[in-house]
Amino acid sequence: MRKIWKKRGGFTLIELLIVVAIIGILAGIAIPSFVGTRSKARVSRVFADFRTIGEALETYAVDNIGYPSEDDWVDELTPTYITSIPNDPFNPDNAYRYYTDAAADAAGGAWLLVSNGPDGNADVAEPNLSWVDADRIPGQLGGPDGEDAGYGSNDWYDPDAGATSNGDLGRGGP
Repeated sequence: MRKIWKKRGGFTLIELLIVVAIIGILAGIAIPSFVGTRSKARVSRVFADFRTIGEALETYAVDNIGYPSEDDWVDELTPTYITSIPNDPFNPDNAYRYYTDAAADAAGGAWLLVSNGPDGNADVAEPNLSWVDADRIPGQLGGPDGEDAGYGSNDWYDPDAGATSNGDLGRGGP
C-alpha cells in the first residue's frame, strides 16, 4: 500500500523568519518617528497652559494694577482668575515657574512663565534673568515658533536640534 503524504497546514521556518524580519524593519522605521511625538505633544500642552495662565495674569493686572508677586502668584490667581494652575508636564510634581520684574513680595510690571522643557532640567532661572526692555520677549520662548533668546538667556528649547535638545520653554508678558 502506498502512503500519501499530505502537507499539513502551518508555516515553515523560512516563512516565519521572513515575517519576523518584515515586522522588525517596519518597527525600525516607525519607532523613531513616534519617540518625538510624545515630547511634541507635551510642548504643545505647555504653550496652551501658558496662554491660559497668561490670560489670567493679564486679567489680574487690569484689576490690581500690576502682576502678582512671585511668592503668592498661585494664591492670587486661583480660583478668581483661573480654576487651578496646571503642573509642568516635564516636571509633573511641580507647577510652572513664575518670575516677575519686581521684588519677590511686590507686584511687578512684567512676567515670565517657565517650564523645564523636554530635558526636565531648570536651565533658565533667577538670578540670571534680565528684565531690561530690550531683553524681554512678549510671547513664546523656545519651541517651534518661539524666540531662541530672551531675558538674558539662550537656554531656550530648540526643536531643530533634535529630540535631545536641552533648554526650557517660556512665555513672557505683557
